[in-house]
Amino acid sequence: MQPILDSPALFIGHDEPNRWLYVDLRGNYDGPLAQAACEQMLASLRQWPCQKILSDSTNVLTVHLQHTQWGTQWLEEMQTAGLRYFAWVLPHSLQARHATEERMCLITKPLVGTFDDVASACLWLQQQREQ
Repeated sequence: MQPILDSPALFIGHDEPNRWLYVDLRGNYDGPLAQAACEQMLASLRQWPCQKILSDSTNVLTVHLQHTQWGTQWLEEMQTAGLRYFAWVLPHSLQARHATEERMCLITKPLVGTFDDVASACLWLQQQREQ
């Protein structure tokens, strides 16, 4: 995997064999930190174009976010950059998991799959046909 960004709160890598970005979110996420991570994902997607992202949130401890217009715009920009499939591995923390699930149910595009483990997310992404 080609590392793109590696910080205490966020790792982004390009998985060339699978043709997707791998995102590992870590720690406590509030609005500003989440927005910064999303901006990094968008920049990475533009730098390494692909149709799939595997977002691993198993290391997220807490999430304090509100649905905003910014988030809707970010998703539209991600789609414009080529994103079609988003595999989201849910946090182990019950609070963070609940907050993440609330956000995911509002998304209709790109196609989002939620998973309890990375292996299931990988399998699902591998089954999605690129357009």
